[in-house]
Amino acid sequence: MIKKVYYFLVILIAVFIFGNIDLSPARAQVGIKITPVKTEEIVDPGESFTSEVRVLNNSNENKTFYAYLRDFQAEGELGRVKLIAPGSEEEGSFMASWIDITSEGVEFAPGEEKAIPYTINVPANAGPGGHYGAILFGTVPPKLSLETGDKGAGMAIAQQTGSLILLHVSGDVVEEARVREFTTEKRVYGTPFDVNFIIRIENLGNVHVKPHGLISIENMFGKEVGVLRVNDEGGNVLPKTIRRFEYNWTDQMGFGRYKAKLGMTYGTAADEGGQGKQTLYTEIYFWIVPWRIVVPILLGLLLFAASFFLLLRLYRNKAVKKAMEKAGMGRTRYVPKFQGPSPALHLSLILLVVFIVIFLLMGFVYWFFLA
Repeated sequence: MIKKVYYFLVILIAVFIFGNIDLSPARAQVGIKITPVKTEEIVDPGESFTSEVRVLNNSNENKTFYAYLRDFQAEGELGRVKLIAPGSEEEGSFMASWIDITSEGVEFAPGEEKAIPYTINVPANAGPGGHYGAILFGTVPPKLSLETGDKGAGMAIAQQTGSLILLHVSGDVVEEARVREFTTEKRVYGTPFDVNFIIRIENLGNVHVKPHGLISIENMFGKEVGVLRVNDEGGNVLPKTIRRFEYNWTDQMGFGRYKAKLGMTYGTAADEGGQGKQTLYTEIYFWIVPWRIVVPILLGLLLFAASFFLLLRLYRNKAVKKAMEKAGMGRTRYVPKFQGPSPALHLSLILLVVFIVIFLLMGFVYWFFLA
């Protein structure tokens, strides 16, 4: 027993002494921050373009950062980027080999930020349209390849971050996009609802486009009940690719058929080397049905109509039986001859229609004047 108490005290003291020591890797991690994360420029063939990236040492230690270059292309439909070593792929609109940036390591004190200049020399025979590259910084010197002459584009093996460069080379540029898909996950929603709109934009041209616009949602009376802004963040669709956007519209209550109208614009002004602003438009329909309200009401109406019809039938049979007993025909069995729907059935159907009309009128008044 004494030995167990001794061990417990030893463990307790160890936790008290060492428990406040921060052993998490967060303090020792290398932090690199680079701005801007994206640069977009319109240039002419044969032009030289000079700019800079600002690099911040976000760690608490002295660090040396090295620049290296990459081409890139779209990966999937969600805006992800696939980095490519220059010269590793023959097909594509690449430009890392046009970038001139220091290959020497740049030393940074803790928390220090520096501007690193670079120049892009666009070849005179550069094809019109989009060309894409990236400047990355890492903590390990890039491995130069003498065979490919990739100017320091080797893969760094430590922490890295980068800045994407999207060049629009003027000339015979084709800006053409279309809405490949505009839909919702379901056609009918209950309440509360969460309508997920899916937009897929296809770029058929030879330069990146940045479509943006609105989704306008109207109820069955044509009243606008919701607006969603599309691509406010400025995502690009690269040539010969499809990009997917998703947006949600949520609310607690709704009823009826809804129309969603998608309107977007894209393109570069003609005086900037583009084809001018162009428009995309499409629309879809979907339904919102508050099943938790509608189903009990309909079941209640049906139950009421059936009960009313049954009571009328019982009352009629009882009245006929009474009349037959008064006439001295109490032992005679009365078998009614079918002559079409009875007045009771007609009345019950009329009442059911009246209740449904009242329900729809109440919904109309609510949505048109109160919603």
